[in-house]
Amino acid sequence: MNSMLRIINLIRRYFQIYWLKPFDGINDAANAWALSQFEWSDPILEVGGGDGVFSFVMHGGEFLLRDDRYSQTNPSKLGDIYDVYHRDQQLNIKRDVRLKYQVGVDLKLSHLYKSAETNLYKALVLSKPESLPLASGSFKTVFLYIFHGLTDYRRSLLEIRRVIQLDGSLLMIAFNRSVTDHFVCYPLYQYCEGKGWNRLSDYFRRLDGGRFEEISGFSNSLNDWKRLLEETGFTLTEVYNQVSPLVWRLYDLQTRPLLKSLIRWNWLLERLHVKTMVKAIWVYTLLPALVLFYVLAARPSPHSNKRKPRGIFFAFRAVPCQK
Repeated sequence: MNSMLRIINLIRRYFQIYWLKPFDGINDAANAWALSQFEWSDPILEVGGGDGVFSFVMHGGEFLLRDDRYSQTNPSKLGDIYDVYHRDQQLNIKRDVRLKYQVGVDLKLSHLYKSAETNLYKALVLSKPESLPLASGSFKTVFLYIFHGLTDYRRSLLEIRRVIQLDGSLLMIAFNRSVTDHFVCYPLYQYCEGKGWNRLSDYFRRLDGGRFEEISGFSNSLNDWKRLLEETGFTLTEVYNQVSPLVWRLYDLQTRPLLKSLIRWNWLLERLHVKTMVKAIWVYTLLPALVLFYVLAARPSPHSNKRKPRGIFFAFRAVPCQK
């Protein structure tokens, strides 16, 4: 019962932050639950934490219901609409985290500004993960949230191996190679392009936003991940598998065709001082359905060598090889 309540709270808290994209709540809750099965020991380094929301909620943090990340967006941008920061639109903490990270590292300054709002990090560093400006052997736990976005994941792992203690742990979320078979927007873009439907192909290409090519370049089979970790000085010790292909397909599409318009509606509701009421109705009406989806199609399970991993995500714990 306590486990189920924790899962419901995880889904609700993630959903509140990204309430315009409901299936984000399922994905994040499943990954957070899998990672929570591992031991987290101080001092902790997070590499590529983005805006800090994932780790903040995973460790028990919660923002006020009226807050979300859509105030800090620019729907007019062609690229990453979240790569903006407005100091006067900070999130407000309702419940603080249970632990703190010693250092958080990210490539984008806007992400670091947002991360600072979570009160999760003792220090924040703007840096490439391939060349961390940190002392060797400084951290007992290093958390890497998906290779998605890195330019050289082999060098990144070697650098993480340098800064981690010999008795430390690398915790990470990674994509299963099967994810490439379950995109929606990218295949539609290819199909329409082949038919010569230029407007439709351009529409689905923009919806995909380069995700397929980026994620397919940073996804591997379990054996390939194990081999890569061994080549960079780690031994894989624990594996969880989570999020079904069905949930991923729904995630890839969900409200994305309407997202920029929904963000502008979000701003309008905020100016009319009715956003919190509308958001509460939406969140608590849809929450039971999301919990059901989680239980049926996203729940993490320990990997068994007797069967092939079916989920989209892996959660890994790896330890440094003793030289």
